[in-house]
Amino acid sequence: MHFVLVHGWGFNASIWAPLIAQLGGAETTVVDLGFVEGAESSVDPDWPEDAIAIGHSLGVLWLLKNGGARFRGLVSIQGFDRYCPHVPKSRVVALKRGIDRDPAGTMEAFWGSCGAPGFAPAAALNADRLREGLDWLIQWDAEDIRKSLRCPVLSLATRDDLIVPPAMTEAIWGEENVVWRAEGGHVLPIKFPEWCAKHVVEFANSVSP
Repeated sequence: MHFVLVHGWGFNASIWAPLIAQLGGAETTVVDLGFVEGAESSVDPDWPEDAIAIGHSLGVLWLLKNGGARFRGLVSIQGFDRYCPHVPKSRVVALKRGIDRDPAGTMEAFWGSCGAPGFAPAAALNADRLREGLDWLIQWDAEDIRKSLRCPVLSLATRDDLIVPPAMTEAIWGEENVVWRAEGGHVLPIKFPEWCAKHVVEFANSVSP
């Protein structure tokens, strides 16, 4: 079993370490998008076509845009196929202004709203890449790609997510298709890696040949 993992905006590949530890030695390709330095990962998106893709938040959108149909199954952990218009563009623009004025303060506030205050030191931030990621949130739309997927999909989410609200998750994935936790903020892979891994492994086993 091979898993490809892509993190969300404002984080780095280190969010996956607790979950990977629960995957029983499975092969993994961890893609880091460069927002925060200090995480070891592969930047090579050339993974096996029968891999299980796991994305957190923006990582799901990135997988849809860059992965095509090159995976056996897709796991969305608090992810989406487009961010705007589910969330007003003005909120993302405000974040961009915050990065321009005060990157460290802006990111600390964002991490706090996610449930992961103090995620990384200010010196680790790549402000240019953070701005680019915000442009992705505004501009990228993979709704048609998501709808055309022929592989099975698992969606994990929380009821107290302030970044990807429950109504947004339900609108994208369908309420009946989402596995919910009451709490966990916007960082399920950090707060509840065992729970995530349990569902990921069950899903992976269900789609294995």
